[in-house]
Amino acid sequence: MEEKNTSKQKEGRERFVEFFFVLLTIFLGSLIAGAVIYWSAPDTADVDRPDAPVCKERKYPGQTCIGEAASLCPVDLEIARIAWKYFENNYNKKTGLVNSADRYPSTTMWDTGSALAATVSAYELGLIDEKSFDERVVSLMSTLSEIKLFNDEAPNKAYNTMTGEMVDYNNKPSPDGIGVSTLDLARLVSWLQALSCLHPRYAHVAEQIILRWKFCRLINNGQMYGLMRDPVTKEIKVLQEGRLGYEQYAGKLFAKLGFDLSVSKTYRNKYATELKIYDLPIVYDVRDPRKLGAYNYVVSESYVMDVLEHGWDKENKPLFDNLFKVQKQRWQKTGIVTAVSEDNVDREPWFVYNTIFVAGTPWTAITDTGKDMEHMKSLSVKAALTMASLYKNDEYSNVLYDATKNAYDPDRGWYSGIYESGMGYNKAITANTNGVILSSILYKKYGALLNICEHCERFFFHRPDIINSPENKGKCLPGQADCREYRECREMVDRSSPKGGE
Repeated sequence: MEEKNTSKQKEGRERFVEFFFVLLTIFLGSLIAGAVIYWSAPDTADVDRPDAPVCKERKYPGQTCIGEAASLCPVDLEIARIAWKYFENNYNKKTGLVNSADRYPSTTMWDTGSALAATVSAYELGLIDEKSFDERVVSLMSTLSEIKLFNDEAPNKAYNTMTGEMVDYNNKPSPDGIGVSTLDLARLVSWLQALSCLHPRYAHVAEQIILRWKFCRLINNGQMYGLMRDPVTKEIKVLQEGRLGYEQYAGKLFAKLGFDLSVSKTYRNKYATELKIYDLPIVYDVRDPRKLGAYNYVVSESYVMDVLEHGWDKENKPLFDNLFKVQKQRWQKTGIVTAVSEDNVDREPWFVYNTIFVAGTPWTAITDTGKDMEHMKSLSVKAALTMASLYKNDEYSNVLYDATKNAYDPDRGWYSGIYESGMGYNKAITANTNGVILSSILYKKYGALLNICEHCERFFFHRPDIINSPENKGKCLPGQADCREYRECREMVDRSSPKGGE
């Protein structure tokens, strides 16, 4: 009897084990299928998020204008959680500013825009509660309302994140400042607009921050200009800013505010031309870097941000489609997984432009001075993850995701990239990489925010009472009735004789 009972018990255990493994197989199969479905879902590139919410009219002051949101997958939220780690670690409570690079207490207005994008995204994705969100935003807005401006015109190119003081690019105090980047300001303006749309209680403060700036030398002749203080003569030079890609991303933002950006806002401007790479037409900027001091980098990031914030349109879609396809073809022809962009690197020279095309040569990596950095070519994590998100039905998106899905430190955030040469991970961790990744997840939830927000309340620039108020005279805001100051500003720009880009 004991042997029979023992036999039954053994048989029962074997059946239980068999049943357990069947369940486990079904469970794992479901997870794998879910991941495949996630990265192979129907592409949204043909239109701007068909499931994106339609802007609803506000029924009461302060109500957000965003409608119903799309659902997100667990993979989305895990990607976002990793990215948010960076901003938890690099936030300075006193100023509300976030370090541009991990543990380095300096920032630019571009990276401040990326940090604001990350903060807005973190709240909307449920990574932080409303109190934490408000504390961060209030602290940042306070700093932006009070920081010293370069030459009393616009924010300096760099600030110390711990003190809010103007610094140079080596984070050394610079009481007079080093200059202004209008492209950087555009990144900040973009997310001040998004903040105002999602959280209207901040709209007035956001307006006041921008109303501190003088645009007289920053926007002229349909283009953008930056300011640079000569380190030797201390003279302030006015330099045209922007090349095809970033120029359009930024130009569209200022054009929405009412400024004349007739040249910069369109990809098919007088400086655009085409070349063929793998028989695909790639558009690039013909302005000569030898004369103008700025290279015509063709990279993924500016097009990604254009779509994430402005949405797909008739101009950017065919251009970006070809950029995606040409990088896919490089992978097919060489076996090298390719998603290129400019990135910080974890060794000298600390920043490299890894390009599809620059200075007459395809697939080149260089510094901002044109020095060859072939050995530092890398797969950009932010480019890979964002393109995989925007082209979900393409087989290459799975390749991009698989290649980069483990390129992170769970306690610090996403790495910048993976070196093609076999040097391993590019372990530079930055606000821009993690901010772009977070905003790409927010795009999945809401669609292109600035497109949605266009249908709701706009910024102050359409209000003559604000534009023409006495305190705003001489700032060259769009539509100012008193043109005397504006003419003086135009003359000041013309006398500066801009010779090149940053």
